[in-house]
Amino acid sequence: MSLLHHVGLLLLRVGAGGTMALAHGLPKLQNFSEKASSFPDLIGVGHEVSMALAIFGELVCGALIAAGLFTRLSAIPMGITMAVAAFIAHGADPFQKKELALLYLLMSAVIFLLGPGRFSLDTFVPPPFRRLARV
Repeated sequence: MSLLHHVGLLLLRVGAGGTMALAHGLPKLQNFSEKASSFPDLIGVGHEVSMALAIFGELVCGALIAAGLFTRLSAIPMGITMAVAAFIAHGADPFQKKELALLYLLMSAVIFLLGPGRFSLDTFVPPPFRRLARV
């Protein structure tokens, strides 16, 4: 792979993961106690658990993707969270309401398929965990 390919993956990871974590996951975490009881229970696990899963997919996995740590593994919950947002939460809404979730879902899929690139913390994962980091 060329240097430009690795720089492109770095920009994609930091952009997608960082904005997901900071613009979507962190506000949910900061407002958990006020909003958890009214958060949509879209998959039937309860309002609080649904919000906790969204926080995990957006904040935790977004931050891991941005850092390039367990990147492919982290792209799975982020992608699932965005699929639920696009196809369940906004399933009946016009395209403009689901567009952002679909873009994040697409970015998650690309990150999962192409991996983190050379400029990631996954390159420093010790051998016993390397297989988990590469999925």
